[in-house]
Amino acid sequence: MVLTTAQQVRLKIQDIPTLVDATYVGDGSASAFLLPHRNITSGSAFVMGAGTWTSTGATFNASGMVSFSGTISANTAFRTTYVQSVFSDDEIGHFTAVGGSVNGAALEAVHSLMFDSLKRARWMAPDGSQYDDTMAIQQLRDLYSALKTELVGDAIAEGGFQSWSLNQ
Repeated sequence: MVLTTAQQVRLKIQDIPTLVDATYVGDGSASAFLLPHRNITSGSAFVMGAGTWTSTGATFNASGMVSFSGTISANTAFRTTYVQSVFSDDEIGHFTAVGGSVNGAALEAVHSLMFDSLKRARWMAPDGSQYDDTMAIQQLRDLYSALKTELVGDAIAEGGFQSWSLNQ
């Protein structure tokens, strides 16, 4: 089976659509809830009633919102099962158009993730527990550099301007 360009890009950046199955609790006042993921492509929601999960026909939008037809009662469990990815199909298409190739699209995706570094944090709690997710930006820089090197190699192999000095 031949992968589409979008599938090749997703594979290169490891943005494989992921199945999420999570249970939440209603608050008695809302019929729509924001989920912790975006780029939701499909989903189902169920409400606990009489000891069994009952399908609800809730709707999901790509921004990560699940909407029920009515208010979920306070302390009533609801379960969501959905497929999500980091980048939407439109974003992958844009990266491919701008990047011009699978490697170029991967480079564009990594570049967009580098702006996420503003959200990275490091802290230590009084009880001694620590959290440090600032190393992600260094990984992204390393990946960006490796992809740039691959792109230059590809351009030389294809006779791009980088190869001119080699052939003069």
